[in-house]
Amino acid sequence: MKQPWWQSYTRFSTLERRGITALLILCSLLLILNFTVHHFFPEDKTSDSEEQQLLLAWQQYKATHQAATPSATVVAANPAPSTLFAFDPNTLDSAGFIALGLKPHTTRFLLNWRRKGKVFYKPEDLKPLYTLTPAEYNRLAPYITISTPPPSRNSYASSSLPPLPRVIDLNTTDSATLVRLNGLGPTLTHKIIEKRKALGGFLHHDQLREVYPFPDTTFSMLRERLNITPQHVRRLSLNSATIEDLKGHPYIGEKMARNIILYRDGLKHFTSIQQLRQVPLMNEENYRKIAPYFTVE
Repeated sequence: MKQPWWQSYTRFSTLERRGITALLILCSLLLILNFTVHHFFPEDKTSDSEEQQLLLAWQQYKATHQAATPSATVVAANPAPSTLFAFDPNTLDSAGFIALGLKPHTTRFLLNWRRKGKVFYKPEDLKPLYTLTPAEYNRLAPYITISTPPPSRNSYASSSLPPLPRVIDLNTTDSATLVRLNGLGPTLTHKIIEKRKALGGFLHHDQLREVYPFPDTTFSMLRERLNITPQHVRRLSLNSATIEDLKGHPYIGEKMARNIILYRDGLKHFTSIQQLRQVPLMNEENYRKIAPYFTVE
């Protein structure tokens, strides 16, 4: 007996049924995600509020200058000049930048840059600011006046404190001294101190960038102000360090620590730091980083 024509549209192979089931599951997941995503990624209301304030200040700025211009045609062809005045990019607020003629998005990038620890030491430090055109920079440059030294961004700086020494030992200084350097602050100072404890001490300035990707100007200042003395670095004994001692080091980890212990057990006793090169999975880069933190004594 011949089957009705419509049954050919309702019978599926096993592979087809699996495909339809997978498609239905995927559609269900997408629907659930559509209704729940706002719970996991709430809107940044603070940023929106700041953006509204910047846009309002910009609209007021344009309205003030357009009111002084004879016609809209003239405004379009020759934008009204902003009110230029001497300013410090380390301290000027958003309304001040808007008054100088900076657009809201450029002002927002500058303020975010500053909040992340950026300190301006010379007018040229403003050049890399995202969305700031060369023409805008050249217009503002003659009016940039930076305090010497730039104001501290942390609450620990105080006129009642003794002056900071010109050079500070990075491996021995305390957090109360380190936090007073421009561009750091309590959070970064804490991270630097914790990194120093984990390492046993700093061997070179580039290790600071493992803590935080400091801007070039801040990093140059830190290189100049922070002295590193390798004699103050705490070193581990290859022949007596426990696996806990080894795996707690930032450059080693648990897997490498176990390999060092196993190799030591077979060797019985390290007589040279260079024997670390024979440890399984030890490459030249790893050896270069960890060798200065060991001793065979």
